[in-house]
Amino acid sequence: MTQTQDPQTNGAHLPDSHSPQSGAASGQIKLIGCSQDIALWIWENLVPSSGRADTLQGEVIRAIELLAWEAQNNGNLNWNEEFDNLIAFLTEVFTSSGSVIAATMSEEAKCSAAEDLYRLSHFLLPTELDSRVYIEELPYVKEDLYDRLTEHLIQYCRQSPELIYR
Repeated sequence: MTQTQDPQTNGAHLPDSHSPQSGAASGQIKLIGCSQDIALWIWENLVPSSGRADTLQGEVIRAIELLAWEAQNNGNLNWNEEFDNLIAFLTEVFTSSGSVIAATMSEEAKCSAAEDLYRLSHFLLPTELDSRVYIEELPYVKEDLYDRLTEHLIQYCRQSPELIYR
């Protein structure tokens, strides 16, 4: 995928996404294939090329991908209030008693999501490290944490494939 600038994150670059396509016209997530296939379908069909998604499912994938892109490609050097807002949004989605997604998650899954989101938002920039370099203090760049957050969304979609418009 190529890269594009997202004005919602003050210029952070992301892989190009397609405009929402007719595949979403049925009002349901296409649940064919593995979790990665479903996540890709959500990205390609529910995430606009710029700005926020119209559906909860699209916005969750967009938020996860923005956080991953910033850490993995920029070392969180562009981290600002907008990224804090993405963390707050995902925390609400995955842990709040009022969230439709959190309502389908076990307490263990909610705790896991909260821990993952805490880890994403607590880091030292490479420029702030002193001589005691601890890898766990750097921005999180491995795929596993982002994949776990995405899997929470996919599990919800498997139970409730209907699109939730924001």
